[in-house]
Amino acid sequence: MRIFISYRREDTAPAAGRLYDRLCRLRPKADVFFDVTTIGGGEIFEQKLLAEIGRSEAILVFIGNRWLEPAPGAQAPRLFAPDDYVRAEVRAALGRSSLVLPVLVDGARMPRADQLPEDLRAITARNALPLRHESFDDDAENIIAAVLGTAIAGRPWDERPRLGVRIGYAVAGSIAALLVLTVLALVHFWMADRPLSASIGDSTTTLLLIAAAVLGAGLGFMYGVRRKRGLRTPS
Repeated sequence: MRIFISYRREDTAPAAGRLYDRLCRLRPKADVFFDVTTIGGGEIFEQKLLAEIGRSEAILVFIGNRWLEPAPGAQAPRLFAPDDYVRAEVRAALGRSSLVLPVLVDGARMPRADQLPEDLRAITARNALPLRHESFDDDAENIIAAVLGTAIAGRPWDERPRLGVRIGYAVAGSIAALLVLTVLALVHFWMADRPLSASIGDSTTTLLLIAAAVLGAGLGFMYGVRRKRGLRTPS
């Protein structure tokens, strides 16, 4: 299934970006169109948008509190401008048999039909779903279930990082700790003109090596967990 995200950057870009990240945990990125990441340099913007809508089985139309705002210096909402790209996207979506799902962001309401250009009025008949900051995960789950036609088994965006990734960070941490200890031993040898073991004893040196390796592994493991979570936390 291919999914198209329609939004106005000045209005709902943060919410659209967050939902895009969650969709990409369930679908290949190539199947989720989000213009910031999927329009290459030199491509004709409107042609690319309309072509992608034509290939999509589901179109999410993000509607925020500024969706009906006029352009600077204008009286009518930007949606009434013949060359408005959001109007072109919604018009193209409504002209297809694809799923068109209005997403009402942070308390926005569906406009009345008489507030919209005639070619967009059909969207007011579509059942909309909310996407609110205070209940973002629950709302995102409902939207994604509606798009995919099935309930989500858990929340993949909340999953803990793979064990192999965490083990990799643990190994790296252990190696880093042992390298630090090696450097300290060389500094000791340079300053005292004798090995570290001669100063603290062979058994203590062995315990120090083991402790450094374990501590480094633990710190590396925890860093891997926190870094993975941080990469999934939307800004």
